Amino acid sequence: MTTESPATAASAAVWSPILALPEFVELRRRRRAVTTGLGLIAIALFSGFLVGFAFFPESLGDNTAFGIPLSLWVVFSQFAGTWVLVYAYFRLSRTFIQPAADAAVRAIAQRDQERAS
Repeated sequence: MTTESPATAASAAVWSPILALPEFVELRRRRRAVTTGLGLIAIALFSGFLVGFAFFPESLGDNTAFGIPLSLWVVFSQFAGTWVLVYAYFRLSRTFIQPAADAAVRAIAQRDQERAS
């Protein structure tokens, strides 16, 4: 059985109206969209790697592209794919998530000002 301290109950009461602000809801929606999309791509990339090496090791080792075995291309794709995902996350953070975060901060500050006066 868990018991909440008065500080926990008070902080939950303060956050509830903030979570309902439309700007904050939009920020959560955008973050969820970015992390879900990029996470699914990362899972697909890694799953492809596992499937390739688990079920097609001979094909990956015997065949070459530009004189390099396909297995090395698959390994390189993991390295390059990870960096592409990192770049995409940072780019989307700046261009897609940050404007929503700024709007949420402004809305929370305005709400606090209205409550203070």
